[in-house]
Amino acid sequence: MVERRMESRLSLILRVGVVASAALMVLGLALNQITGDVSYPTGILSIEWIIFGDPFLAPSHILFLGFMILLSTPIMRIVYSTVFFAVHRDYLYAVLTSVVLLVLIFSFTMGVGG
Repeated sequence: MVERRMESRLSLILRVGVVASAALMVLGLALNQITGDVSYPTGILSIEWIIFGDPFLAPSHILFLGFMILLSTPIMRIVYSTVFFAVHRDYLYAVLTSVVLLVLIFSFTMGVGG
């Protein structure tokens, strides 16, 4: 019973993440086609420009947000799994998923693999 609940919640996290990401990417591409705005001022798309750039809802902002949601979806799955295992006192799996999460965070922050 507990495993079924965990699987259904993990499935929901993945479905919501993929659907939200796809919707934002389709919206960004549609706005790109409508407005023709494909530029961003610095030439490098960064999180700082997404947050503080002008205008805030440029097509590139929306596309980047969709991409970031797509990237964060499996990370949210690992976070949920870690918390779930810790709450249910399955400490071996909690530690293992924590290690996986730390490796992912390290690789994203250090730029390893990308």
